[in-house]
Amino acid sequence: MKVYYAIPADRPAPLLAFIGSLEKKMCRKLFASFALLQKRSLPREPTVKHFTIARYSHLYELRARIKIMVRIIFSVQNDGSVLLLMPFIKSHKRNTMQALDASLKLLAQIEGGTCSVQELSINDMEDLA
Repeated sequence: MKVYYAIPADRPAPLLAFIGSLEKKMCRKLFASFALLQKRSLPREPTVKHFTIARYSHLYELRARIKIMVRIIFSVQNDGSVLLLMPFIKSHKRNTMQALDASLKLLAQIEGGTCSVQELSINDMEDLA
């Protein structure tokens, strides 16, 4: 399964900026989760959560925790590939809602052509950490 991340036209890719701000141990844990997504079908809870609210039913949350709760909102495309959208540190429930809304905006920008996607390369990402 291929894994992609969103790159808005007006700012740096949220995923890359976020990874650069994390501790190395958390980065390694996220890279392991990305590798899991690339090798097989979607993991189950607690690693991945599917949102059931109708507005967000096509979105999922990748979860990792080492001292802090890191989440990455993503969607599964029609071809089975994964599109990583909005990463965040969860400290309140509202963080999730803000990330979900930002993810919907990114999806709309991708459909509108003002946001591009790039295939995730874990080797390239390790250089950021």
